[in-house]
Amino acid sequence: MSAPSSVAVTGLGVLSPGGRGTDALWRACAGGKVAFRPVEHFDVSRTGAHLAGFVPEEATGPEAPPPGHPARLPYLVHRSTGEALDDAESRTGPDRFRAGRTALVLGTTDSGGFPSAAAWRAWHEGRSPVAGAGWTPYAPPSWDGPVVQVGNASAAGATALGVGADLLRNGVADRVLVCGVDTVTETAFHGLASLRTLSPGGCRPFAVRRSGIRISECAATVVLERAADRPLVHLRGWGSSNEASQPARPDFEGVAKAVRRALADARTRPEDIGYVNAHAAGTRHGDVAELRALEEVLGDHLPRVPVVSSKAALGHCQGAAGTVEAIVTVLTLLRGEVLPTLGLQDRDSRWDHLNLGDKRPDRPPQAALTLSCGLGGSNVAVVFGHGA
Repeated sequence: MSAPSSVAVTGLGVLSPGGRGTDALWRACAGGKVAFRPVEHFDVSRTGAHLAGFVPEEATGPEAPPPGHPARLPYLVHRSTGEALDDAESRTGPDRFRAGRTALVLGTTDSGGFPSAAAWRAWHEGRSPVAGAGWTPYAPPSWDGPVVQVGNASAAGATALGVGADLLRNGVADRVLVCGVDTVTETAFHGLASLRTLSPGGCRPFAVRRSGIRISECAATVVLERAADRPLVHLRGWGSSNEASQPARPDFEGVAKAVRRALADARTRPEDIGYVNAHAAGTRHGDVAELRALEEVLGDHLPRVPVVSSKAALGHCQGAAGTVEAIVTVLTLLRGEVLPTLGLQDRDSRWDHLNLGDKRPDRPPQAALTLSCGLGGSNVAVVFGHGA
């Protein structure tokens, strides 16, 4: 078997409801404090759900624009991307890191925050992309790569990772910053409420009483490079499908296609997967479809694979979900430790035969899969692993 066309993961940066940085993210997913609080920057009195996840103030800094301010999304982008660039540069070395073409792929459901090439260029020139923002942008390395926005709902962050990998594979760039980002907006909140997707009780993946999601804001950045001497892990491959019989529900056939395509692209066998970070938002039909798809593809191997939902801890980070959950997947490979899905006290008995992170695997995972599903039938799977 020839070597897969993988790309190196060299840097991570994140601002999540658990705080700033990967250590804060890991603590949140392990059951630590998460900043869920009432939504106050627009009226939610008729939605039945009043809480959302916010990046805590101690993580954003005193200069951060507040929730609802048009500069909040670009501010979160800059903070997470700057952290990821610093992480990658420390691993690659400043001389080598500053060479080559750098591209940006932004995964978001927000169409008015920071999607444009003009804003990105303003940042590079040391100007704020939002007039009167009151903060100094991070200075990224030189580049002449493209700026791409991906907006396929909750699958945007995962799709952005695949697009970034393809830009590197095709020689369009030498380095790609993949940033998944979203804030809590009135349009998204009320839109999801109208679909009866929001749950006052929050995300309860795999639980009997699961009834929907609680949304959160987040900015999560992954630095991908064509090659690196000391990568964190490799993004081995990805796959997608666009298939559903109902706009707000994934079908297991579509999810299974995305997983099969990702494994084929990564040249990774189903039995080599040692960890799955599932989309698992805690909806009545979505969790069923996803686990059925995993059973279809992984077969008898599935009960030996921890299948974990990070949304039980973080909430649903919207367009950033696929990217922040990819970071959790990378951290799982690096630490050799599998965190459980929180809230399994109310576990649905039909999945008692599965490992939902509540059983220690036989050995630390060497290859892992993360899944994302978006409104309209968008399904994306990404495979990470040690070694190419």
